[in-house]
Amino acid sequence: MKPATLKLSITGLCLMFMLAGALVLVQAMGSGAAPEIMTLGAMLILVPASVMMTRLPKLWKLQSMTLNWYQSTYPQAVSGDQVACYECGSDQIQARDLKVQTGHRGHFCGECDTALYYS
Repeated sequence: MKPATLKLSITGLCLMFMLAGALVLVQAMGSGAAPEIMTLGAMLILVPASVMMTRLPKLWKLQSMTLNWYQSTYPQAVSGDQVACYECGSDQIQARDLKVQTGHRGHFCGECDTALYYS
């Protein structure tokens, strides 16, 4: 799944669950329902909110820290097709697959293990 589609899917699902939670909470408060129902409504709001606050920023980071970003941020570390680490200057760059769900690869320094950019 493409990262943009993944972000939209996560956002849409979270908002739907949060809306359902708000409706359950309002209905339970209005009818004087059991505390378990109110807890369910609160959980339907809080769990998706925490997903949106933790997962989405990570996806935005992976999409924004690209090779072009690295070249513009650390021009001294890029010479033609050769990329070096901005921390230690090593040109031993390793690409690692990140979690399958993100669809990204991380490019790290082979010497100091600094994360350089994502593709």
